[in-house]
Amino acid sequence: MIKALPKRKYAAILGITLVLVLCEVVPALADGPLIPGYIIRDGQRVPAPAGYVLSGEITGEGQPCGPLLNPQDLFFDRATGRLLVADTGNNRIVIFDHDGTYLFEIGGAEAGLNGPQGVYVDVDGNIWVADTGNERVVEFAPDGAFRAEYRKPESDLLDEYGFKPTKIVLDKRGFIYTVVGSEGNLGIVVMDTNRRFRGFFGRAKVKFNLGRVLARFFASRAQRRRMLLVRPAPMGNIHIDAQGFIYAVSPVLTRDQIQRLNSVGENVYGEIGLRTGAGRLWDKLRGKEGIAFGEEEIRWRWDGTREISVPFNVGSIFVDVAVDEELGIVSALDQQRNRIYQYDQGGNLLVIFGGEGLREGAFSVPVSLVAGREGRLYVLDAGRGNIQVFRPTQITRLIHEASHKYFQGEYEESAKLWEEIANRNTNFALAHSGLGKALMRQERFLEAMQEYRYAEDKSGYSAAFREYRYVWLRRNFNWLGLSMLMLVASGAVTVHRVGDGLRRLLNYLRRLREHSDLRAVPVLLFLAVLARMVGLSVLSFHYQTQRPEEIRLLFEVGKILIPWLTWCISAVAVAEIFYGEGTFRQVLISSAWDMWPYIVLTVPLSLMTNVITLDETALYRAGGYLMWGLVAWQFFTQVRTLHNFSAGKALVVMVLTLVGMLIIWVLVGLVYALTSEIVRFVQQVALEIYVRQY
Repeated sequence: MIKALPKRKYAAILGITLVLVLCEVVPALADGPLIPGYIIRDGQRVPAPAGYVLSGEITGEGQPCGPLLNPQDLFFDRATGRLLVADTGNNRIVIFDHDGTYLFEIGGAEAGLNGPQGVYVDVDGNIWVADTGNERVVEFAPDGAFRAEYRKPESDLLDEYGFKPTKIVLDKRGFIYTVVGSEGNLGIVVMDTNRRFRGFFGRAKVKFNLGRVLARFFASRAQRRRMLLVRPAPMGNIHIDAQGFIYAVSPVLTRDQIQRLNSVGENVYGEIGLRTGAGRLWDKLRGKEGIAFGEEEIRWRWDGTREISVPFNVGSIFVDVAVDEELGIVSALDQQRNRIYQYDQGGNLLVIFGGEGLREGAFSVPVSLVAGREGRLYVLDAGRGNIQVFRPTQITRLIHEASHKYFQGEYEESAKLWEEIANRNTNFALAHSGLGKALMRQERFLEAMQEYRYAEDKSGYSAAFREYRYVWLRRNFNWLGLSMLMLVASGAVTVHRVGDGLRRLLNYLRRLREHSDLRAVPVLLFLAVLARMVGLSVLSFHYQTQRPEEIRLLFEVGKILIPWLTWCISAVAVAEIFYGEGTFRQVLISSAWDMWPYIVLTVPLSLMTNVITLDETALYRAGGYLMWGLVAWQFFTQVRTLHNFSAGKALVVMVLTLVGMLIIWVLVGLVYALTSEIVRFVQQVALEIYVRQY
């Protein structure tokens, strides 16, 4: 007879058994740590709530397939939930279930794969492999049986190039799209299942660059021969979504690194407002047009030749892209920083997470990622030979849902979600921007302006202000019309009185200028500085280049006084060379009075920005050109009358005065640099003496 166990011991044994069973059954689904992230605001990294949780890790260790060796591609089959890995180092394709359980593999002598770098599953379940080492594309049945192979298609356009496919997708017509690496920068080669070449697809355009044209124009024939031939940027990876759009990434571009290509290969990704330099000729000439994805930061490295540290820009290097079919969220893998950047359908940044290292949630050499069900992301790490599985946190799910509802036209539901997100993370600018867009759709323009201001979205603020201004003008049209009629009726009297007042004011100022002395100089300079500060403070939000709290009084004073003072010094020196009659005292007084257009017009121009939009910037610029034109005319008149020069001679002297100003600034900079070196040398000598003595 078996003695019965006490109830406590029985419960303990049952609990331990249950834990062991769960650990054995679902090892890949056990949640790991939260993955910290950040967002970009004003070009700075701002901490953000964790965007993803490490949900598990998939490896071949402990399974019949064994460990992965330098895997290069990952594919998620949404129909079956399977994960397919191009295990390049082991010359095979490994198939796992959604929970990381090994199912079977395609490899060995029968498959004959050699360094495969790409894998894809079509709508019929057939497995397609970019067999890079064998320079072919191979088709296998869903069970792994060999079906067909496709070599380089015959075409005169491909004769001088090799055919080493690295990535592969198929469209609904059965056309095969392959990335053929950087050889010749062919981009994406398209062929059909009859081995016919269908052309190149989505090749990155070589943008016009004015600097490159000028370099070739002034270079000699020998120098031009040595110049590198400019070719389109190569593609790194591709992904096709359910609608047939092909997403591609290029690891070498600085703009438009992520592209959404339609059926004719045109990039249609992103909102026009995000495209830097869109429609601007100067930006096109410099090749600066497009959307900048990822991050760009300045790092320092040691220059052994000059023995100094020099700065250099580091941008993102995207190696793969994945699209969530349910929500339209685009995830891009940056191998430069080992991070994942998520964007919405308009190209707006949503979430950043990841990092470099061997800890959980970080990456060593990430090479591929795919989007799974319920927002999960699978990241393949060639350095660690594993697949890390991430699931979104609650706030990330809210962000995805809000973005999805907005692009689906459900603006009220989107606004509620963006408001909740903004309450949870006030630093998340896109939440306020998304809320502003939703409010715009609901014609709540004043509230939209406030949200756009929180988000520091100047283009959105301007658009909301334009609509609000239109509504306000329509509501107050009667009063405005009546006021205009009254002004027209009393126009003759008003114009006459205003004209008389202006004439009297100008005559008074002219007499005051003629009899003024050096005491007027500090007063006029103070008024110029005051106009500068008031003008910055009343500038409308969508025209501000810096925040009001970032304005520094000494810096703004320097912008006024330094050019003015160097002008006076240079003007006297140049006038002396040409035997000018004016003295330094007269130049000081006259130069101070010549600032009157700036003093008078700065504040009105700034106030004008409160009633115009960014689309009407030409009016603001025209006013600025008028103001500075008047200032230049005043200084030209000063040179001509004060020194009794002719108009032509005065113009030459004025140009030379500007050159003299530049020389003064260069000399001051050199003196500052030499003085800094001397001070540093003295400090080093003093430090060495101190160390030797003590």
